[in-house]
Amino acid sequence: MEHHWINLQVYSPLEIGFLLAGTVLWNVAYFIIIRNAIRFKKMEMPFLAVCSNIAWEFSWAFLLHTDLGELFQWGLRVWFFMDVAISYFTVRYGASQMKTDLFGKMFVPFMLILVIWWIPVFYFFETEGLDTKMGTTSAYLITVVMASLFVFNASRKAPGLIGTKSVAWFKFFGNLFMTIFVFLHHPDSHFLQLLTFAVFVLNIIYILQVSRGAKANQH
Repeated sequence: MEHHWINLQVYSPLEIGFLLAGTVLWNVAYFIIIRNAIRFKKMEMPFLAVCSNIAWEFSWAFLLHTDLGELFQWGLRVWFFMDVAISYFTVRYGASQMKTDLFGKMFVPFMLILVIWWIPVFYFFETEGLDTKMGTTSAYLITVVMASLFVFNASRKAPGLIGTKSVAWFKFFGNLFMTIFVFLHHPDSHFLQLLTFAVFVLNIIYILQVSRGAKANQH
């Protein structure tokens, strides 16, 4: 079977455009998260979300094959290594997100167990026919969890959280463009559309939380 760099037989140029835009914006958000971790020695992304994210990206970068084309397959591999950096800083600073150190020296083994558990979950989710051929459903399932954790951390003013407006906005528009892709390419996938709606609402809540926090710090 011939592998194309971009699969324009299944996906329209418009769909590819929205997907690429969303991916680029999320990569910018990742870059800012990594930069902030280096600068402030704190991790903004919730550590539970980090575990599922790196497991998803490992699964789709190396174990499964997206039908979007080779450009996206290699993009997933690049994205995976960005998540490696985020995971490294999460190991160093992620425990500070908790008001009480629940895990102590077991924090890293706990994260590792979660990652190891998530990988076969994503693998079998696709191979048993529950996912799309580019992992959209599983990606949005964990994105709902991640967006909820961002909101949860911000609501309790977790000490390890840096609520930056730039990350909030980039991930909002990144998900928004991907949501448009979902409605264009999966018009009848109502379950998936409901997941995108949940992420949209949670991202707006997080933007409001971060904006209010920034205003409070100015006074």
